Amino acid sequence: MIEHGEPLRLAARCLYLQMTMGDHRRGQGLINICRHIVRDGRECVGPFLDETETTCGLWEERPRPGASGLRG
Repeated sequence: MIEHGEPLRLAARCLYLQMTMGDHRRGQGLINICRHIVRDGRECVGPFLDETETTCGLWEERPRPGASGLRG
């Protein structure tokens, strides 16, 4: 169960996710590649549907653009 305030562990929000185009000759379109040192170059194991969390133990939250942590 997810505690209030914890981020969902969605593959689409993972630091190591790289979305790229596959080989069109094989009928692949957009593919999801893991860039973690353990799985580098393999397809991402995580789900991408309907806020379903991934059980991938390599997951780390992708920082949000513009969230530098600096205060003005």
